[in-house]
Amino acid sequence: MIERIAELKNKLSGGVTPALATPVLADGYTVHTAVIPQLADFLIQAGVRGLFVGGTTGEGVLLTETERMRLHEAALAAADGRVPVILHIGTNRLDTAVALARHAAELGADAIAVVTPYFYGLDDDGLAAYFEAVATAVPDMPLILYDIPQMATNGVSPELFARLGKSIPSLAGIKCSRPDAQIIRRHIVAAPERAMVLVGNEAIALGSLAMGADGIISGLCTAVPEPFVSLTAAFAAGDLAEAQRQHRLINRLLPCLPAGARIGGIKQILTERGIDVGTAVPPRTMPDKPIWPVMKEMMRD
Repeated sequence: MIERIAELKNKLSGGVTPALATPVLADGYTVHTAVIPQLADFLIQAGVRGLFVGGTTGEGVLLTETERMRLHEAALAAADGRVPVILHIGTNRLDTAVALARHAAELGADAIAVVTPYFYGLDDDGLAAYFEAVATAVPDMPLILYDIPQMATNGVSPELFARLGKSIPSLAGIKCSRPDAQIIRRHIVAAPERAMVLVGNEAIALGSLAMGADGIISGLCTAVPEPFVSLTAAFAAGDLAEAQRQHRLINRLLPCLPAGARIGGIKQILTERGIDVGTAVPPRTMPDKPIWPVMKEMMRD
């Protein structure tokens, strides 16, 4: 397990992993598996380090268990071993999370990510029991905690991260999507030596890398990978000025996503770029104006 986690960390560190948008058919609920190879090819050719499937941007918690399994199968087949694939299997029910985790293990996923149960509040003991139960069900599968309390109600504190590093041998890291850089800093300090810290807040991505985060997992990157790949490449090469330039561009692009319709905006950009991923899962809304032409002009400038 130590070797497997180290290999995953080596492949993801210093780069960006897009939070894959999930293509859906016209009904808004059925995964359009035929589009996933096109999306995977687009991202891998752009230079991303991995694929994060079925997370927040991927609307995983809005899909049925069957559709999530179809999504996971299609994403792994599309990646075809070219980059690591992390399957998000977190849900509000432990039995469903365990079923999805076992399915991911059977498919040969590189890792699973698990968000905290949401809506109902839990203390650290309850959260620890949840994560430990999932890990016990798939002991040979690297596990990444998903910390996004602004969406999920519950979060993974640095103290809980350190605690789980001792109780879960398969713990491979954490994806922290909090906007608070101080919490990210504490996660970096709390991380077990084997584990990685991947950050999801794009607005402070460069600062997070400078503090010692291992890499980025970005939702916007699934539609506009270019500046994120350039940012991480420049930072890894020690070219801080170029990394800063790319980060300034990212922070100009982010407000182009409409408030309250971020996922719809990301999906619309992909469609405008020639990858028809469909709509956001209802009742999430879609933008009423083009987005990619505006972003494209910013990137050209």
